[in-house]
Amino acid sequence: MASLVVCGAINWDISCFVERLPVPGEEITIKHITRVSGGTGGNVAVAAARILGARKVALIGALGKDDIARQQIAALEDEGVITEGIDHIVGEESGQAYILVDQTGQNVIASHLGANARLGLEHLNKVQVKQQLQECKGIVLTDPPLEVAEELINLAKRRAVPVLWDPGILISPNWEALQSLARQAEVLFLNETEANALLGTEELDMSLQKLKELGFGNHTVLKLGAQGAAMLEMASGLIVEISALPLKELGLNVINTVGCGDVFAGVFAAYHVMGSSLAQSLIMASVAAGLNATKPETRGSPDRASLEEVANRSCKLGFVLQERKLS
Repeated sequence: MASLVVCGAINWDISCFVERLPVPGEEITIKHITRVSGGTGGNVAVAAARILGARKVALIGALGKDDIARQQIAALEDEGVITEGIDHIVGEESGQAYILVDQTGQNVIASHLGANARLGLEHLNKVQVKQQLQECKGIVLTDPPLEVAEELINLAKRRAVPVLWDPGILISPNWEALQSLARQAEVLFLNETEANALLGTEELDMSLQKLKELGFGNHTVLKLGAQGAAMLEMASGLIVEISALPLKELGLNVINTVGCGDVFAGVFAAYHVMGSSLAQSLIMASVAAGLNATKPETRGSPDRASLEEVANRSCKLGFVLQERKLS
């Protein structure tokens, strides 16, 4: 039985590693290329499965009927992800992402949604999908089509199942429509760019104030990259902060930041459905995202034992939560 259901994109990631990102009109040389499974939904599901175990995470998504789809299903099943909820769309290519990664790990991504954009409401009525949604203890949404996200939020509300939402690519064209739905998620994830686009700031006090003005009463988690992460609790006005994982002190270096936000969301959700507090989920998600950045692959998140071992070591290095009230 799936403890967690994830719904979002499944992409084939073509990552081009370069010395630096080009400016407009500039041609640069690629040092090497990797072609691996990715996509926000796929990445979140794999990160969660490495914590919860085999056949505990189900993925709802869409692929084409092509070689990429076959490789994607094999990769997900190797990770123990339940794939029966993945639809195969005739006449559509499986999703693909083209990524430039510089020597500091920073990246630029352009995605071809392909079959991901064809996931529809009718897919949620399939027997295996309905069963997964009836049995799960939590739902993670990344970037499914908006009507699918809305239906899943409504289904979760009827069952009193927590929804954790990382809307990502949906934000720019749909923020007004997203707001009423986003207020219904127990946890909303935003990265620095999204926080700036939506709130006009990534500064924590101002972000919390803006969210309260917009009528948000849930928990908003800001993924702040090298600055760490923060959780804003609207009802209490509490700001919970944690710094980035102390990689240097752990003898590690940043290689690639692609997928770190997905790992963060997947691990946060996994600990949440296991019964951990939101604060503890924030810690474990931050450790996992930091470790993912030290790997060249998009899905470089650790298993539960490795993650908790690093979390314990990091705590002794001062990697702890800081809490304060809105000033």
